[in-house]
Amino acid sequence: MNRRVHQPGGFTSVELLLVLALSAVVLGGAVVSYGTIVRSQPSVSSIVTVPLGLARMQNFYGLLSSTVNVAMAPQYGALSQAEELREQFITDTLSATAVFCLPRDSMNTWRPSVIAYNPALHDEIDTPQKFRVHIIANAGVPDTLYRDYRNPLNDGTTVPQNASIFVLGYSKYAGYLKVNAIYDIDIIRFTGTTEPNGIHVSVKRYADSTTSTTPTTLSYMGGYDVFFPPSVPNPTNTTQWASDGFTPLFISFERASRLALRETPATIERFKRASERPFYFIWWPDPAARHLGPVANTFASSDPRQAYNHMAGRTSFMFTVPMFPAL
Repeated sequence: MNRRVHQPGGFTSVELLLVLALSAVVLGGAVVSYGTIVRSQPSVSSIVTVPLGLARMQNFYGLLSSTVNVAMAPQYGALSQAEELREQFITDTLSATAVFCLPRDSMNTWRPSVIAYNPALHDEIDTPQKFRVHIIANAGVPDTLYRDYRNPLNDGTTVPQNASIFVLGYSKYAGYLKVNAIYDIDIIRFTGTTEPNGIHVSVKRYADSTTSTTPTTLSYMGGYDVFFPPSVPNPTNTTQWASDGFTPLFISFERASRLALRETPATIERFKRASERPFYFIWWPDPAARHLGPVANTFASSDPRQAYNHMAGRTSFMFTVPMFPAL
């Protein structure tokens, strides 16, 4: 008869000591790593009171205030808002009949839900420049509100700091174009001795309210903002961070067939690259970026990438949008 030998269960003292020693090493390493991460993690809770002024606060958000509390970059709460707005922008442009980017220097004061247009009387609107001419001639828009501008041209023309993106859709109003949404991008630099030094950026969406059944002015529907500190820590003068910024906000690529029309300056020609339909590259400020400091750009002025290559180092929010998505 075979005798079954009983084996004692559990761990021996040596095994327990070995496990405890290994656990101490693992936990100690985790604590050290966590401490390193915490110490190196940038502060995301710093709040800055930005003196936008009463006029901007009313125009941007419809608020009767002169200041706004904004989180300092990098700001991951605003990043989630930016991601949500990105999804809304893609949805808006996918169902659009046309998209027109108009650069501007001051705040946008014109946000209509419809724009008068009669194809029998008015010219075809197939470029941002023609869209601008049309609204000046037929909607009473001041010619100083939006710039007549075709990309960075390296001829001394200043690059506009702000932009409005008009997203047009199918209209149920005879004789009118429908404006489904307007996205306003505003970049404001603060350098005063009594001001928080840095750059306030915001992207805002304006659209009809859900109960609107008649032409009206579009209402603020949401967006995000963030305050970027200077790229030079504790600057003693504005010259040290004068190259901080966020331009261009968009680049327009025109049809390659327009190369048959020779224009000056010659740098205009480099953007005539679209084989069929014209399109934009559009950039939004990235709340996860630490600052808006300069980024190296080594392309020649004859290369279109020279106008926007540096933007890849400033933001991850980049869109490729046709001027006429629905065609």
